Amino acid sequence: MNNELAKAMTLKSIEGDHVGFMLLSAASGADCGECVFVQTSISAKGLDSDLGMVVSELKVAGEHKFKVETLGECLCIKVMPDDFPDVIFTLNHQFVGRVDTDFDGENVCIGSSEPAKKIA
Repeated sequence: MNNELAKAMTLKSIEGDHVGFMLLSAASGADCGECVFVQTSISAKGLDSDLGMVVSELKVAGEHKFKVETLGECLCIKVMPDDFPDVIFTLNHQFVGRVDTDFDGENVCIGSSEPAKKIA
């Protein structure tokens, strides 16, 4: 698997509503870096979703550290905010996958992620 991360990941709620983006910054080939979250949803459903609420909090908090691990056929991006539970992105070889975090002591899927499409 080519572990070269996309610089921007599109974030969608469980229901498929657009929520925003995660922007990643890491040296080429590095297994860690920093990221920020941008909330760009225009629908109330996206904003009010579990992922929308998490992205809103992470956006306000600023930059966050992340690390990347390979788990079998999957790539795992673990975002480690200072004052919030970790957010885990489990991605396939096309960097598409699920977003999980802790809600009320339980690890739950709150949405999905895929590389942002480039606009020429």
